[in-house]
Amino acid sequence: MSVSYIPQSTKLILWGIASGRCQFRGCNKPLYQDIITKSKFNQAYIAHIIADSPNGPRGDKVLSEKLKDNLTNLMLLCDEHHRLIDKVDVDGHPETLLVEMKKEHEERIARITSIDPNMSSHIVLYKANVGKHSPVLSYEAVKEYLLPSHYPATSSATDLSLSNSPQQDKNQLFWDTEIENLNAQFSEQLRPKFRRGEIKHLSLFAFAPQPLLIKLGTLLSDIHQIAVHQPVREPKSWNFPKDVAPIEYYINQPEVKHPSVALNISLSATINNDRITSVLGKNCSIYTLTIDQPFNDFLRSKRHLQDFSEAIRRLFNEIKAHYDSKTPLHIFPAMPIATAVELGRIWMPKADIPLHIYDENTANSGFFKALEIINH
Repeated sequence: MSVSYIPQSTKLILWGIASGRCQFRGCNKPLYQDIITKSKFNQAYIAHIIADSPNGPRGDKVLSEKLKDNLTNLMLLCDEHHRLIDKVDVDGHPETLLVEMKKEHEERIARITSIDPNMSSHIVLYKANVGKHSPVLSYEAVKEYLLPSHYPATSSATDLSLSNSPQQDKNQLFWDTEIENLNAQFSEQLRPKFRRGEIKHLSLFAFAPQPLLIKLGTLLSDIHQIAVHQPVREPKSWNFPKDVAPIEYYINQPEVKHPSVALNISLSATINNDRITSVLGKNCSIYTLTIDQPFNDFLRSKRHLQDFSEAIRRLFNEIKAHYDSKTPLHIFPAMPIATAVELGRIWMPKADIPLHIYDENTANSGFFKALEIINH
């Protein structure tokens, strides 16, 4: 327990650089409000890293007196963690560890509070069953991934998902229900806010079958400022790693132009054209968009996503130059989440040809048409 006097000005500075939160690693508890009752009062303890007495926790004959009121030696803590480091487990919390905790916390607060006030972003969630799996997405789980370029505009997310759906994507009822819900949720929750100019920037976190992600992209379109986040497996994140090698996208064109046209998107896996002609027949022109080595975690940077957007736009223009506005483009996708959304955003309802989107499910013995997106 502290026995020295700490000037009020030093206390105020500590409160400011800690943002009124516990600086113990992983806690971050607000110390100005009771979590349950929301009553406002001071719950903070100012703890010494090196005790202000040589006989105290981590005390030192020389440094205890020298640093007794020094800001670099003080931490803002909740009652639980103040007791932990000073009484319950002193040996487990040496000076070096506490200095690291203090530094991490204060640097994080500095990064967050330095974000421009205009860089707020509305978090939008969308999830749908993938096979037997029900994805879990929440505001608390994804909000940190807006930093450091943006911060959450509100304390909750806009969720476009259909809650607790028992349907699986092998059934047509699943697709009908999900599409109806997605259209309704978008019209009710987002479209009015876009029209009123209430949303300047949107951060999308989605996990659903690829046809639904493409459909969502068409609703969002490319006229709004949107960051489409991609789940990265290693290291696990919703943000892209830095300093990764560029990806080159290849477009393979059909040798013969048939009345029917399909697009094979082999990015996260390779789709053999025989699997497409088994659905559409042999009289089908198949364009292919692919990379050198398709695999499910290839998308690793914003540049990769931007280059995909440019490639798919060029490909749409190429295909519609050979087919009239009523000829549907049959899309067979094996692609990451963010690219599926971007494909939908790139598609222009008044200029591009209709899309028929297929989904692959072993329960249905391969690809089947999941939904249609028409132009108008």
